[in-house]
Amino acid sequence: MGDLNLTGPLNFMGNLTLKDKVKVGGAEVLVVANGIGQAPPVILPPPPSSPSDPGPGVNVIVSFNMTIKAGTKPIVAQGMCMQGSTPSWPGMVLPSNANTGPTAVKASGLPMNVVGDQGVTFPSGGSITFNSSGQ
Repeated sequence: MGDLNLTGPLNFMGNLTLKDKVKVGGAEVLVVANGIGQAPPVILPPPPSSPSDPGPGVNVIVSFNMTIKAGTKPIVAQGMCMQGSTPSWPGMVLPSNANTGPTAVKASGLPMNVVGDQGVTFPSGGSITFNSSGQ
């Protein structure tokens, strides 16, 4: 199957499963998945102790939208994430930087997040970059 490239203004509501690889304005939308982001290591406890989990990988564990899906995975429209080799540090997916304004494609009223959007890891305030979609 081909890519499904959405352009706004659209607001998907209710239960919907999109079968193709979903894009918004040419950028792949993020889905709830493991290892789709990177962030600076969380240095806790502070030196001279070694960090308890310095892994930079980030997993999106839940979206504020869980009903609009790309295949079997919910499309991310903000949400919660975890950072670390063994996910240890909580964080949040921030509102989309690329899918904004009156032409935003939305899932349950929130703009869908796309590759290149950001998040934040709570313990350190480190910036997360979502560099793959998980689709």
